[in-house]
This record gives sequence, C-alpha cells and structure tokens, in this order.
Amino acid sequence: MQLINKTILITGGTSGIGLELVNQLHASGNEIIVLARCQHKLDELAKQCGAMVHTYRCDLSQRQQVEQTMDTVITQHRDISVLINNAAVQYTPTFLSSDFDFDSIAHEVTINFTAPLWITSLLLESTLLRQKEPVIVNVSSGLAIYPKTTSAIYCATKAALHSFSQSLRYQLEKTPARVVEAILPLVDTPMTQGRGNGKASAADIALQIIQAIEAGRDEIYLGKARILPLMQRLAPGIIKDILKRS
Repeated sequence: MQLINKTILITGGTSGIGLELVNQLHASGNEIIVLARCQHKLDELAKQCGAMVHTYRCDLSQRQQVEQTMDTVITQHRDISVLINNAAVQYTPTFLSSDFDFDSIAHEVTINFTAPLWITSLLLESTLLRQKEPVIVNVSSGLAIYPKTTSAIYCATKAALHSFSQSLRYQLEKTPARVVEAILPLVDTPMTQGRGNGKASAADIALQIIQAIEAGRDEIYLGKARILPLMQRLAPGIIKDILKRS
C-alpha cells in the first residue's frame, strides 16, 4: 500500500517521532488528525500545516476525554483508515527512589497502554473496518523485549503493547485490517533528553516506519533494534545485560 491520500490519526503528534510522522505524511498529501494534550503546540502545528491537519486536545490518561474526543473525531472524519498509536510517557525513578511518585503508575500505564486500546476499539467499531486498506500501527520499543533497570513501568507497558499487537493481529486475520508494530531503538526526542548516546534521529525513524507500512511489514525492528531478533537467538544474555545497564 501507499500512504498517499489517506486519513490518518496520530496520537502524540506534536513532538518527537509523532511530529515527524505528521510532517512527512502531511507532505505526501495525507489528511492528518492529531491528538495531543498541549493546546499551544496543537495551535502551532495547525498554523504551520494548514487545513489538511486537524488538531484535537485530549488528555489520553482520562477515559472520559478520550471517549468524548473520539466521538467528535469519528463524527467529523468518517474515512480514517490508518491509526498510529504513538503517544507515550516515560518516568525514570525506580520504586526505591526518593522521588518515585505512586500516582504516576496509573498515569503512565493509561497513556502508554490503555489509551491505545480504547482508541483502537472505538475506531474498529466505527470507521477502520469500512476502509479498503485499514492499518493499526503501535509504536513500541526494544525495551518491550529486554527491559532496563529504570523506567520499569514504561518497559512493562511496551511489553504489554507488544503482546496486544500480536493478539489483535490474530483477531483481525479474517478482516482487511493489518496490525503493525514498530519496535524502536533509543531515539533522540524530548522524552529521552539527557539519556544515553548514539540515538537515532526522530526524522529517520519516522521515515522507516512509513516505509515499513508501505512495504507490508507487520513487525518491524528499526535502527539498532534490528539486532534484537539475532541476539535473542545467539546471545540473549549479553543483550539482556547491556540493556539492564542502559
């Protein structure tokens, strides 16, 4: 398939990989719907991109907001054929850290895992399965397979999203819908500021995601994450130790 003249919904589309996906897909003539929390950033994006980008303020940690926003989105855009579940947050304190926030647990789990399930369900029952080539894209991470010491909840949510992507793919086998999982390396985004070295650029990762979708690939390892399947077979202990310390 080609991602041209499609209507595409992207969560977290005002920064990082999400913003790069918006810019690149918009440049290809697609109509883009962006869900994000910051109204200022949404306004800037709408001003920059023009009429083909529609922005909606939505706190993905709040079920009522998600349902209300999606009701508006579905009413106004009946031809959504691509969903990209990209939004995520990552908190680094360990459970033993003095600055660990108990309330952050539910917030992180909801944004990273529960909200993609809500949005996927609402679109499947309304618009996606009526389209010719529907695609659901879940943006995941190599940390879903090999977690690190910090960001334990983030790693767990990505592991859950990895499992969900596989199960949903099985459920939709007899439909025209595809489920794509993009398994990312460490990417240079606002979320990863000050963390690690050798980061992939958000623009390059966004391009690779688009190319993989168009090539018909369903489980895609990007950048340095491409070595994970091989390392799982040849030296799982080594990669586990490396990511533990990352």
